[in-house]
Amino acid sequence: MEEKEAVEMLLSILSTSKNVENKSKAVDLLISYNDIGKSRFQDVKRVFINDQHPRLRIKLIDLLTNCYKIDGINFLKEQYKNCKDGSVRKKLLEKVGEGDLIDSIPIFIDALNDPDIEVKNEAITLLRKTDVSDVISPLMDVLHFRNIEIYNSLIDAIVKIGKKGNLQIINNYVNTEDFYIKREIPIILGKIKNKESEDVLINFLKDENSIIRKNSVKALDGIIELRNVKHIIELLKDQDINVRKEVIRVLGNIGSKRSIKPLIELLKENDVKIRNLAKNALHKILDKNELYEPLYEVLKGRNNNARREAIKLLGMLKDVNAIDLLITILNSKVPSLRGSAYRSLLRILDKKIDIKIINSLSDKSWQIRMFCIKIVGEIADPKTINHVFNLIEDENGSVRRVAVEALIKYENKKVIEFAIESLKSENWRTRRAAVKILLRKGSKESLNSLISCLNDEDVYIKSWAAMALGKLKDVDSIDPFIQLLKEDDDKIRISAVKALGEIGNKDAIKPLIEALGEDNWDIRKEIENALNRLDRDWINYL
Repeated sequence: MEEKEAVEMLLSILSTSKNVENKSKAVDLLISYNDIGKSRFQDVKRVFINDQHPRLRIKLIDLLTNCYKIDGINFLKEQYKNCKDGSVRKKLLEKVGEGDLIDSIPIFIDALNDPDIEVKNEAITLLRKTDVSDVISPLMDVLHFRNIEIYNSLIDAIVKIGKKGNLQIINNYVNTEDFYIKREIPIILGKIKNKESEDVLINFLKDENSIIRKNSVKALDGIIELRNVKHIIELLKDQDINVRKEVIRVLGNIGSKRSIKPLIELLKENDVKIRNLAKNALHKILDKNELYEPLYEVLKGRNNNARREAIKLLGMLKDVNAIDLLITILNSKVPSLRGSAYRSLLRILDKKIDIKIINSLSDKSWQIRMFCIKIVGEIADPKTINHVFNLIEDENGSVRRVAVEALIKYENKKVIEFAIESLKSENWRTRRAAVKILLRKGSKESLNSLISCLNDEDVYIKSWAAMALGKLKDVDSIDPFIQLLKEDDDKIRISAVKALGEIGNKDAIKPLIEALGEDNWDIRKEIENALNRLDRDWINYL
């Protein structure tokens, strides 16, 4: 069959058939032909007008625009309002948009009022492509309806066209009584980022509506001249907290030194979020200008909120000149200040030890000694092991405890060597600390060295040593543990019982059975547990 005859047959099906599927297939085949004849244009139009089936009409739109181009697009423009289905109207706009955008602006503007959200969005997209200033006003008017689904595309369209130098049309809306349009003007101007908008936005800072004030502050970020920053600073006293938060954020981005003093005042606030925002803003400004002295002044004050945030800032800024000052604060009577100073020192040191920290290990304040040991332990530089070991004999229990915890963090065999050697010390504090270290390190070498401690005169050392040695499965002799069963101190006897149960040597069963006559119920219970671990049928040994 020749092409002309095939086209005629398909057009006949399209015009006469009542079956939508057959019509759709006919349209699909007709689209594949480049030319179906101008004389049949009226037939295709007639089918489009008379047949309201959405899927067929969408295909007919392709046929009309592919085969008849200009005439087809002009016809479709006329039919837009007669299309009841949103998907058809959207398809119609898409195809019209592929033609002459400028000539089609009126239909796109008309479609901004379409009840179908997807049609609206398509109209906005097409108007955005025109880059014609005349479409700004109708786009601005759509803002009144506060439609979330099209909000971003609507703003983007206005901004794109506005960047072409069409600010005046947007500025004409500055005094509009429509709040929903007015509140978006700062957002639009802020995205356009034209310096000419500065005066308009500064005036908006005085608007009675807090949303407009907030949006204007945000818009001025990147536009405002430094000499005009005072207008934004004034809003730090705004009654609306959201406006204040935006002001703080923007002042940090602008980086004006003029903002430092008022932002430091905000560090005194009880609102944690305000303090954090002010702290982050100050960090940007002070870091950029390498200004740390204002924070030193804050530390001399009495407001603990401000002092605490200043301490944190010094850590964020990694100000090495603040080390001495922060070490002094480690002795503060305020726990939160001590903790903040400790964390800031760690940030400043950045895994590198400083001689000032080492020197402070001998400070007369036990709190300074304690925190400095913690810092040294966190850094764990092998060169500092000797310094920390000296403090396991400290007169203050907290210092000794932290010294042990710090030494355990070192991945260095010198710690075990020092601890083993310290077991010979005449100082009970030293021996106790050494036992704790060896117990926590847990290696066979370290635990074996504790055998001598089973005869120590210190009750705690005996007890800890017994518990630690109980973890070994290949103890050469259980005799030292059996001897401990005869000790007067309950702690030692319980530790010995637990150790014998852990070691697993059945030679311990009879000595444990003999100890069942113990008056202390807790000890008898532990003996039974140990016997059950050694042999469930231990009763047969009686």
